[in-house]
Amino acid sequence: MSAAQPDQSFSFRNWYWWFQSGGWALYILLNGIILYLGDALSSSIVYWLMIAWLACTGFTEILRSVIIKNDWLKLSNAQAIPRIAIMVILMSAAMATLSWIYELFASGNSEFVFNLSRWLRTAASFGLAFTIWSSMYYLIITVENYRKAEIENLRWEALRTETELNRLKSQLNPHFMFNAMNVIRALVDESPAKSKEAITQLSALLRSTLQAGKHKLIPLGQELEVVRAYLHLESARMEERLRITWEIDSGCDSFEFPPLMLQTLVENCIKHGISKLPEGGDLKITIGNSESELKIELENSGYYDSSAKPESGFGIKNTLERLELLYGKRAGFSISNSDHKTVITRLNIRKNANT
Repeated sequence: MSAAQPDQSFSFRNWYWWFQSGGWALYILLNGIILYLGDALSSSIVYWLMIAWLACTGFTEILRSVIIKNDWLKLSNAQAIPRIAIMVILMSAAMATLSWIYELFASGNSEFVFNLSRWLRTAASFGLAFTIWSSMYYLIITVENYRKAEIENLRWEALRTETELNRLKSQLNPHFMFNAMNVIRALVDESPAKSKEAITQLSALLRSTLQAGKHKLIPLGQELEVVRAYLHLESARMEERLRITWEIDSGCDSFEFPPLMLQTLVENCIKHGISKLPEGGDLKITIGNSESELKIELENSGYYDSSAKPESGFGIKNTLERLELLYGKRAGFSISNSDHKTVITRLNIRKNANT
């Protein structure tokens, strides 16, 4: 599995200070335009707008620190909302008081009277702004955390799938080697000359399987080379008892296919079907290729007893697990009897998830 690439997507945390300072600057500016509409722009108004911007930015940064330090984002709404509400009330009261103090000093009038009604209106105005800020912060962080959790889940799922596929492939190679060596062992007694030829063929075959084992998918043409080499070994052992027919559509070679899957299915046809018959039998390999689907059909002499086992042998179990991991519902697989003398194994893979 390749190393995970750094996440280049948008992150609110990376842009937080731009939103924080810019958002409050815009709010204070609009608020100042509305409140002082028609008044001459004085240094006193400018100073207050700057103080209000710094205070709002500072108070919400304090709120953010409290939220993070106390893990309020992990609390339920019923637990978090009252805590946020208390902080909003305190910050609103502080802004209203700061506004009154500034007006007191800016007016230069020692007899300046505290106006409760105005203080409450100011507190309510900033309270609304702090409430909107808190809601937006909670919403954005919650959505971003959810998105990151989804990405992490996908990464773990991809890692799990990769690990499982590697496990299945690691099972295939010793299994394949064991069966291939059994074929050669049988030839040693029957025909030493053929056993030497089989060993040469096995050497080339192992080279191909070792290369294939490094990849999750390989070109189907490469898989067919492995199958032909394997069938060459079996033909040397069974001679005229094994009769093979090929029907392959053009354009199949480039299709990305799981390594050793077709070889395993062909091996299953011979081991559980043809080799059990004294007279041997026929194996027909048909591969159809269309724009939407790849279809593979193996037709072999024998009889499939579906009631004997839920799955017939190691090869079928391995195939089902790999198809599920690689393609999900895009792949179909079945084994059935055409009649009492013929077994048909069908495998189809849709090239597009929407087809």
